Amino acid sequence: MRQAVLWLGILGTCVFSTIVSSSPSPPVRPVVKPFPKKGLGECDCFTVSGPDPGYFQHHKLWDFRAVPLASDLEPRSDPPDLDSDDEDDWDSNFWDEGDNNRDHDRNKQAPESDALWFFDSSFNEDWTIQQWERPRKPEAPINMINSKHNIFFTKNRGQRDPDATYLVLRTTRHDNFTSTAEIETRIDNIYRCSIRVRLRILPADVSVSHPKEFPPREPQHWIPPLNNNTIPDNVTSPVEVGRAPSGACVGIFTYHPPNCESDIEILTSDPVYRVRYSNQPDYDPVTDTMIPGASTVVDLPVPWTAWSTHRLDWLSGVSRWWVNDKPQEAKTYRVPHQQSRLVINLWSDGGVWTGDMRLGDSIHLGIEYIELAYNRSSDGSKSVPLAQQHGGHQQPLANLSESDFDYVLENSWEPDTDSLSGMKKKKKHRKCKKGKKGRKCRKKHHKEPKESKDPKCRRVCNIDDLHLGERGVH
Repeated sequence: MRQAVLWLGILGTCVFSTIVSSSPSPPVRPVVKPFPKKGLGECDCFTVSGPDPGYFQHHKLWDFRAVPLASDLEPRSDPPDLDSDDEDDWDSNFWDEGDNNRDHDRNKQAPESDALWFFDSSFNEDWTIQQWERPRKPEAPINMINSKHNIFFTKNRGQRDPDATYLVLRTTRHDNFTSTAEIETRIDNIYRCSIRVRLRILPADVSVSHPKEFPPREPQHWIPPLNNNTIPDNVTSPVEVGRAPSGACVGIFTYHPPNCESDIEILTSDPVYRVRYSNQPDYDPVTDTMIPGASTVVDLPVPWTAWSTHRLDWLSGVSRWWVNDKPQEAKTYRVPHQQSRLVINLWSDGGVWTGDMRLGDSIHLGIEYIELAYNRSSDGSKSVPLAQQHGGHQQPLANLSESDFDYVLENSWEPDTDSLSGMKKKKKHRKCKKGKKGRKCRKKHHKEPKESKDPKCRRVCNIDDLHLGERGVH
């Protein structure tokens, strides 16, 4: 009898242990020792993995995974002068500043919160929030309004770490407009770079904490009602479990107006494994057709509803796209040739490209970090306008003629020797005629800058070998 009771007790213990061990629990991020900031300071230049290692003089990491959810910055009375030749405004070694890295002074926090506005953080010094509006038109029938209240930090409840956070961009469909989100780098003279964004488009059933005192998401002026629905039964269309609502586009791209850009674009109406890569322009307004070789639709090995690292390499003569260190596509067509901004946005205008969102729906883009290796011009006199009409498929190019393309090519910008050793600023050949008559002359004189490694670069650091994005920096 005692033996039977003993066996019963053991059996009960095993069953209980099985039940406990099988209970769901949040995933745990592997503990990896952060990279010492002193070690990074010894790097003279940076390269990346892949067939084209590149050569970059600067590196930045914006890590959103442990942001104290209280305002960490007194706003500057005067924004930094980003058009000056002094690169310290943006390129200073921010690891030592104590604002943007993961080692915030938590003793200075305000009472605990579950969310924080982006504009209340020090990251706002490097990135500018867009608040422009775009009225509806035939090809984009929904008014689009960018709002600073669509960009914030929130707790990452998928991690056991109570301090885990991530950045959120949100778009919401209202009755007569869509409220959208966009951030752009404050500097506008990046020339070639490798950017990585660890992101996830959140499924509709994921709960997101918003900053307290959430303001009404209404425009500052009255917008007339649409008096129509662009989607039949717009209010009752169900959202598939495990994915985001359809009708929006995530964009990550380099940009110089009017159409010099490399894009990563994700349409939430696409299957969750699908992404679109392109160099602009990818559309021919004369023939009303897509330009062969300009864009590619790729099905990824991971869904964009899961955390994954999306990478774009803008190199000399080629654009390359990666996901989780795996190559996905490469293009030599229309590789950007002008100084640019970096843009990340989430938008919808009800047009053919994005489709329309269901009334009342919100779509959230989560970002854990942005990593950037880049070169930068010291010539800030030729500034790039804020990207109010960009976005691959946001603005049709019907008014851009063939001669306009040639004009952009003729007036392209190249870095001077103060920025990159071995590069020379291209001389302008004003004798070339405009339009078709001068095309042959312009092509003859247009040459890509020659690049050579700086002899002062004694220590080359491969950012993919250092795994800075995964490890963070302390």
